[in-house]
Amino acid sequence: MELALKVGVLVLIALVRPGEAHEAPKVEVYSRKHVALGEENVLNCFVSGFHPPKIDITLLKNGEPMSGVKYADMSFNEKWYFERLVYVPFTPKKDDVYVCRVAHSAFREPQSFRWDADF
Repeated sequence: MELALKVGVLVLIALVRPGEAHEAPKVEVYSRKHVALGEENVLNCFVSGFHPPKIDITLLKNGEPMSGVKYADMSFNEKWYFERLVYVPFTPKKDDVYVCRVAHSAFREPQSFRWDADF
């Protein structure tokens, strides 16, 4: 029982972090495999280093939300900052624009991070 209470307190400290400023997310947008136009791939948006944990991550194709998006469980690193992977299967085509849009309290407004096929 005492161990469970200690673990619970640590989790609350990680979530609340009293007196600490909001930490802006770091965002990486990349494909799982080397890009070949017309071939199926997976678009990844890895968001890390943020606090508090409340965050909205959206994958867009040509400005519209993509369907079939998957959200990995949110986790945290050794410094208690949060991270999350959001991904979706996609088939890149010429002139399509893919963006990971992130809304977090550390940003004044949602920020867009464009996928670069040459990455």
